[in-house]
Amino acid sequence: MMETDLQISTRMVEEIPVIALSGELDAYTCSQFREAMIDTIDQGHPNVVVSMADVEYIDSSGLGTLVGGLKRASEQGGRIAVVCGSDQIRKVFEITGLEKVFPVFEDEADAARSLGRRRKDRIS
Repeated sequence: MMETDLQISTRMVEEIPVIALSGELDAYTCSQFREAMIDTIDQGHPNVVVSMADVEYIDSSGLGTLVGGLKRASEQGGRIAVVCGSDQIRKVFEITGLEKVFPVFEDEADAARSLGRRRKDRIS
């Protein structure tokens, strides 16, 4: 049996939840990721940073899960920002055109601040 090689941890940065992924995001592991996103969004946090700084591999099912999370977040007025560590993962976003859909950052704090600022802009 193939072991699912994805670790998921959630923490708060600048009052925004960061879902940090480590390992491989693929057809075998994307259901864990989907659950983590849905749980976070449904707990009243529609703005989410997904950190892929430690993701070694992502396939189309992983990307599809991310897009599904964005749909759920935007239904609640939120957005998802992505942190890419490796050039390989960033390249996947560029090739698929998803870097136009998701703001991509190098750093979690920058990503969180971008979502926090947007939230404050809307209130005022």
